[in-house]
Parts: sequence; structure tokens; C-alpha cells
Amino acid sequence: MALTEAIEEYVEKLFWFSEAGIEPTQANLARAMQVSQPSVTEMARRLIDEGLVERDDRKRLQFTPEGEKVAKHIVSRHRLIEAYLVSEFGIPWDEVHEEAHTFEHAISPKLEQLMYEKLPHVTTCPHGHPIGDAPRETGEILAAVPVGSKVVVLRLENEDPDLLRLLKRTGVEPGDTIELIDLAGDNLALDTRLGRTELPLHAAQSVSVSVSERGDGAHGVVADLDTAALLTAGVWGR
Repeated sequence: MALTEAIEEYVEKLFWFSEAGIEPTQANLARAMQVSQPSVTEMARRLIDEGLVERDDRKRLQFTPEGEKVAKHIVSRHRLIEAYLVSEFGIPWDEVHEEAHTFEHAISPKLEQLMYEKLPHVTTCPHGHPIGDAPRETGEILAAVPVGSKVVVLRLENEDPDLLRLLKRTGVEPGDTIELIDLAGDNLALDTRLGRTELPLHAAQSVSVSVSERGDGAHGVVADLDTAALLTAGVWGR
């Protein structure tokens, strides 16, 4: 199925919604894409005509079986390109999302297969998201973990460039072990490989972690991903 770049970008966003637990409404899609409601309405009509999505009884946009297959391939291809650029070209992980986006829609199936062969043991992108059929480990939101806990960073749920740079400066990187040492107003104080750093709570809501030692101190937010934090802080939105 030959799709336009615009359609692929909308499909990617909807797939992110399904992973992050964001309601696949047209309103949320407009916020994530930074476009008007009429623009989303027109694109939704095109996605439905292509057989990629359908509206459920609550008017949410849900993938058809074919749409799910197409979306998974588009997203996995993007993540594979990110992993390849980091591995083979040394592009920093907090910059690679933008680099991958510049040519992901033009990559040939042959080149995509060669990338898979070059990285046979890579199962996630540099931000911790699964590639292909690799499992997606269930995690907890960093902002909801109590102070005193030690955690391993699983993935960064939002790949906005400014957010990724903030997380890197704070020492929050997939695979790292960090400790929550204090809740200071709207910031989490962390012990990372960079030493003590502070991360705003709204940014910590976009980080999924696995808890290795659970503390008994305060926590910043409730346990679920906050849609507003993912969609409206700056221009975040994968």
C-alpha cells in the first residue's frame, strides 16, 4: 500500500496513542499534530477511505486489522532507522529522532532489510521502544514512583527533541539505573550517572521505568500517563 508522507505521520501518531494509552480522539490528534480540527477531520476521512482506521461508537479513531499492520511497520521502520543512525553513525540519541524523520518515508524495502541484518540483536530504538515483534515491557511512570526508590529507565514515551535534550541533560537515559532522592516542588531530585540532578514533574510523566527497589516517600503524580503532559507541554508529541 503506497501512502503519502502525511498519512504515514498521522498513522504514526495514532500508533503512539495506542502505546501510551492516549484516547484516539480527533481533538487529541489535532493537539499532537499541531493542526486545526478541520485538518484532522479531512485526514480522518482519508484514513477511513484507505481502510486504515474506523470510528468506534464513541467516535474514536481505531485501527482496522490492516491499519494496525501498516502502522506497526511504519513505526518499526522509524525506530530501526534511529537505532541504525546511533549505531553506525554515532548520532546522539537525543538528536536522532529528528534525523530519522528526514528520510524515513523514502527508505526502500531493500535498505530496510539491510539495516535489520546489520543490527540483528537490536530490539529497541535508542529511546527504549520495541522494534518489530520485540515485547514492550510494562513499566511505571517515573513521576508516580515514591521517593527513595531505585529504578531502571525503560523508555521515553515522548520523543519531542526539546524533551529528549532535557532528559539527556538530566541523566535520564534508557537502560540507566537512577534513584529518586527528593520531591522538590515541581521537580524530582534524582541521583543519576551525572550526579544529583532535577527533572520537572511534567517531564518525568513521559518516562517509563521498572522499579528495582521501592521507597516509601512521597510521589509527584498519580500512576497513569497524563495526556496533557504528553500533548501540551511545549510542542511535545511524537
